[in-house]
Parts: sequence; structure tokens; C-alpha cells
Amino acid sequence: MPRCSYRSLRFPAQAGTHPSAALSGAHLRAAAATLAVIIASASGYAQSADGTYRGRIRCAAIPSLTLAPVDVEFTLTIRGATATYQRPVLSYDGRQTVGQETGTGTVAADGAVTLLGGISGSLGVFVAHYTGRLSGAHLDLSGTESFTAPRQYERSCTISLDRG
Repeated sequence: MPRCSYRSLRFPAQAGTHPSAALSGAHLRAAAATLAVIIASASGYAQSADGTYRGRIRCAAIPSLTLAPVDVEFTLTIRGATATYQRPVLSYDGRQTVGQETGTGTVAADGAVTLLGGISGSLGVFVAHYTGRLSGAHLDLSGTESFTAPRQYERSCTISLDRG
């Protein structure tokens, strides 16, 4: 395979400059432009995702414990690479709010969102884990709520949110 170095390349020199000086300037400008594009694409997505997202969380009923599936509002706030969320927790009969599930998470440069939270209160203890990916101003997440009290149980949940 032939070897080539920048010294063997011939480029027209700018008036009053050495040929290698013209090449260095062109390479420097190209490198700076490439670096600017890389930085903008890596950090721009997370910054453009900043805001409050609102929607619904839906989870299956817990057999012999809750009377109905969960279908309540869910609020997520993104600032940079950090996310926080909250949603009401209902009584076993679903008629009144008895607490708040809260959590935090991360937002990756590619739009991947990971949330971890839960609640510990008079009605029980659970840990929640949700993941999804931002698509413009919309976010769909899915995950599980793992209960340890009043008994062990795991249920699936889906979340659909829109910014604004």
C-alpha cells in the first residue's frame, strides 16, 4: 500500500505564504468546523429537550389488592441531562390520592431517558424503573413497579408524555 504524507501533496500557496502554511490553515478551519458540528450534535439534543412533559401513566391492577388499573397524570421535568418526575398514588379503591411517587433520572445525548423512583408509605413500598427515548417533543416510556409491601408483586406500566 503506497504511503502518503502531507509533505508530498502539492497545493497552491496563498500569495506570500509557504505552501505548508496554506495547507495548515485549511486543515485548521476544517478541523474547527468539524469539532463545532460534533459538539452541537452531542449537546444540542439534551438542551433542546429541556422543559416540562405532561401525560398519563397506565399500570395494570394488582390482583386481590387494587380494584382498577392505574391511569393518572404524570409530570416529568428535564433540565440538561437530569430528569425529575412525580405522579399521584391512589388508594386501593382508586378514589383518593394518598401519596406521590417521585423519582429522578438521566437524559442521554441520543434522547434515551432512564428514570428510577418509588414510594414508601402507609399503603406499601415499591420501586419504579422506566425507560424510553425522546422523539421531538414526545416521550414514551415503559417499565415496572416492584412492590415489596404489603406483598411482593411486579406490574408493568406505560407512560406517554408531551412537552408543553
